[in-house]
Amino acid sequence: NCILITATLLHYFTPIVLERYHEIFRRLYYIPIILGSFWFGFRGGVIVSFLSALLYAPHVFFQWGATGLVRLDQYLEIIMYIVIGIVTGVMADKEKEQRIKAEEVSRELAESYDKLHIQAQEIFEKEQQLLRADRFSTMGELAASLAHEIRNPLGSILGSVEILSEDIHQEDKKYEFFQIIVTEANRLNRVINDFLSFAKTTKPVIGKFNINEAVEDIKSLVELGSVKKNITFDLSLDDTINPIDGDAEQIKQAFLNILLNSVQAMKEGGILTIHTLKGRRHFADDEFDIKYSIGKDMEGEFISVIFGDTGEGISEEDIDKIFNPFFTKKENGTGLGLAITKRIIISHNGAIEVFSKKGKGTYFVVMIPQ
Repeated sequence: NCILITATLLHYFTPIVLERYHEIFRRLYYIPIILGSFWFGFRGGVIVSFLSALLYAPHVFFQWGATGLVRLDQYLEIIMYIVIGIVTGVMADKEKEQRIKAEEVSRELAESYDKLHIQAQEIFEKEQQLLRADRFSTMGELAASLAHEIRNPLGSILGSVEILSEDIHQEDKKYEFFQIIVTEANRLNRVINDFLSFAKTTKPVIGKFNINEAVEDIKSLVELGSVKKNITFDLSLDDTINPIDGDAEQIKQAFLNILLNSVQAMKEGGILTIHTLKGRRHFADDEFDIKYSIGKDMEGEFISVIFGDTGEGISEEDIDKIFNPFFTKKENGTGLGLAITKRIIISHNGAIEVFSKKGKGTYFVVMIPQ
């Protein structure tokens, strides 16, 4: 704008006898025309070129025309303003279009590279998982074979010790050592049973069963020992729940593993909650500090079985490890109970949510589709 105004004022206030100066001034119009084209494209170039022509034309027609000194090149200059505006505007639009396309291609290439990088990383991770799975499979087969070999002589040792201990009075010092052997042999046998249960991938035998009856069955298994530990039960079963499809024995095993963990978490006694209901159990946001889940995102119709305890709770560092094989914080634990539970529930297309708060307790919510 400044150049347009300056060039126009110079034309109108400079005497026409200074012809060489006017030739310089009229070429100043090309600067805003070209700048308008590159800044605003075709539209900018055309507008500035016509504006330049409109500003310059009166000077030619009236000032030069009044003296009869009008030349053809002055009229051609007006036409050239418009031609240059159109040509540079078209070129600027083409350049902008190509630049946008180049930026889009560059962005697409960057996105493709990122996707390829992510896919390559995923492929590498999957390959590592397959290698680990293959090693674990080999180790599992070997360990299962060893467990079977250990179990047979262990049974013989346990039977022999029980027979020998019959001839020893309980007040005899040797009797205490026999009891230690029996206790440790039973513990070792329990570890072997847990390991074999985990190593053995049994396909569920699907059939209709009542989830409330399954819950009552496993409650009766732990009730006697729980009462001795000053643990009371908060039992609430939704009797409107219809029978579901699944392997009743496997589901009972999964529930029992959770219940045993809950009982062991309440060393000083407490309340053991067992509820069944349709749909999802919702907790207040401030009720628990930690939430962890495994399995699919449950949709449609499903039931929830809630197991809660008032024990010490699970720490934030441990919450994502509790379903890992062999992870345990208990002195006599094998770390396989919850790993077995996880596999059973996942095989039934279910999910488990864990809510915990240090010093308050833990809730396991098992969800199974109906």
